[in-house]
Amino acid sequence: MSQQQKSAREKIAARISRIEGQLRGIRKMVEGDEECLNIITQVSAVREAVAMLGVELLKDDFACKWEGKKKIDEAYLKTLFKLQ
Repeated sequence: MSQQQKSAREKIAARISRIEGQLRGIRKMVEGDEECLNIITQVSAVREAVAMLGVELLKDDFACKWEGKKKIDEAYLKTLFKLQ
């Protein structure tokens, strides 16, 4: 594995860790009787973070092994994941 691939994997792993932390925070909000609107705001943030994780995975050759296949345009990926 090249240094570039290792770095990309580390960035994706860090993104996943942040998403896990956001989810734990939502659980605490629910258990702590937080206002619904605040919880929904955080759920929306997690949804966006997961969608961006998907985009990053698809953009990186190492994750999806795109060798010899057409690269997917980032704008298309954002449309696919319904990002703004």
